[in-house]
Amino acid sequence: MEGDFLIRLTTPSPVMHWLLVLLPVTVAVPGLFGAAEGGAGNRRLSLWAIGLALWLFVAPRFADPVAAGVSSLATVLAWAGMVGFWARHVWTYWPSPVWAHAAVVFHLSAIAIASVVALVRAMT
Repeated sequence: MEGDFLIRLTTPSPVMHWLLVLLPVTVAVPGLFGAAEGGAGNRRLSLWAIGLALWLFVAPRFADPVAAGVSSLATVLAWAGMVGFWARHVWTYWPSPVWAHAAVVFHLSAIAIASVVALVRAMT
């Protein structure tokens, strides 16, 4: 029974996949608009987000399981680091433009809701 739960929980969902892959694009938007306005830290935020988005879309797929595991770990750490950098940026500086940062909050909320849905589906 426990094995079935974990399999159902970790089965990839196309919705969750696209939510996770498109978050760096969503984070890049306020970074680019903020850099155009001359805000502090926006250029670094947008470069990190664009770099991660490129990595997610064109990253090589490794046949070696160790290399694939290292690549996956690096991707997860970079994704979490980008979210942390965005959160610190919003906390430290006035988030400008506010509408673009609101889109990131909305996107993160959609990821949280999709995670709850995946958990509920795995429990049933």
